[in-house]
Amino acid sequence: MQHDLHKRSFLPREAWGIIIIVLISLLSKGLGSLFPLVGSMLFAILIGVLLQNTVSIPSTFNPGIHFTLKTLLKVAIVFLGVGLSLFDILHIGQRALWVIFLSVSLGITVTYFVGKWLGVDRRLSLLIGIGTSICGATAISAVKGIVGARENETAYALSTIVFFNLIAFITYPFIGHLLNMTELSFGIWAGTSVHDTSSAVAVGYAFGDEAGDVATTVKLARTLFLIPVMFCLPFILRSGTEGESQYLKAFPWFVFLFLGVSVLHTIGWIPVMIETYMKTISKFLIIMVMAAVGLQVRIRDLVRLGFKPILTGLIASLTCAVISLYLIL
Repeated sequence: MQHDLHKRSFLPREAWGIIIIVLISLLSKGLGSLFPLVGSMLFAILIGVLLQNTVSIPSTFNPGIHFTLKTLLKVAIVFLGVGLSLFDILHIGQRALWVIFLSVSLGITVTYFVGKWLGVDRRLSLLIGIGTSICGATAISAVKGIVGARENETAYALSTIVFFNLIAFITYPFIGHLLNMTELSFGIWAGTSVHDTSSAVAVGYAFGDEAGDVATTVKLARTLFLIPVMFCLPFILRSGTEGESQYLKAFPWFVFLFLGVSVLHTIGWIPVMIETYMKTISKFLIIMVMAAVGLQVRIRDLVRLGFKPILTGLIASLTCAVISLYLIL
């Protein structure tokens, strides 16, 4: 049936998933304007979760969901570069770099030993620790071959990351306001401790526009730590690698586009009207990404995980959050 749908359709295979995500995003944007304390992005996640766990969503939508999470997220981040000058990026990066280094190093180490103490397989512990400490699903996908993880371990780690991304989105802005954090400090905290790039950016913008810009910059810098970790893992595990192409594939090349847009903004080569459109488009794309994140949350998969991987993920999340917050405050 779904195969026939593809054959009869003149639309790209990603179109069906993108259409449902756009509809969720438009609804979320409307609800967000009515209930600003909740916000459009949280509505997008919650509607996505609700649909995924109450309605049988056809697999026809999966290509569009994946396209939104992978490609449209990168487009949104590149467009966000229009709101930051190169001097802002250098200032933020200089302040956040040592926080990122300590958070990543301690996050992976603590998670590995906690997993060992709980009796969780070391491959799964490493996947959860690296995903939590660096860049979520991207990091897990990049290192799963190096650590020799099985498919079910990869799925477990990804489910854990998605679950704690959802919790972070709800709790981080509340904690930030409770501690009277500045937008700069909150943006650095979100960028150094929230797992996936999409969630880190969304959490930042849920707190404020400046916090969102800062979180984007810090998270991109944190993502770059994936490369040295990938080079170190084979020596730590004494295992082979899948070749140089794996490192090139994992490298976040879109970071250079983000910096390029920022340079053009710094020297004033982008007209103000185009900058305004780019910012508006990027904000809507982030709402779309959050809807796609919600559509990936399967509560039954999380229940099947058992408490040990979830507890490992919880400790990993708390380690990154507390270390980063302590160093920033």
